[in-house]
Amino acid sequence: MAVRRHERERGQALVEFALAIPITLLAVLAVFDFGRALYTYDLVSSAARIGSRYAIVHGSACTLAAPACPATSSSIQAFVLTKVNGIDPTLLNVSASWKTAPGCPGTPFQGPQCVVTVQVSYPYSFLATFGWTIDLTSSSQMPISQ
Repeated sequence: MAVRRHERERGQALVEFALAIPITLLAVLAVFDFGRALYTYDLVSSAARIGSRYAIVHGSACTLAAPACPATSSSIQAFVLTKVNGIDPTLLNVSASWKTAPGCPGTPFQGPQCVVTVQVSYPYSFLATFGWTIDLTSSSQMPISQ
């Protein structure tokens, strides 16, 4: 009887493996993809911080001998694109805006104590979902120092 019982159970491990491997591979791919998304979001938030730091250093009082003085939206974008590595810079969208704050002189709001906001967005495509894309956005806001 024992021989016949084993004959009926032949291939059971193969069936269990065939059912378990797709779920396991999908879980590994999801963990990998989530890690890539976190890495990309960290790059996007770092790009916003770098852009706002560039804008506050290149305020209206910087010397005219310095390049891109005072900072403009296009000069901030060009600077950020040179500093971002690991993602496609052509898909990175960088925008800057200035607004008044207490102690800030009139227009243009690029003098000391005026606030600059740099917003960066990047379309992130997940591997596991075959093309599902989300926009990762981050912004950084700082008062101009000079």
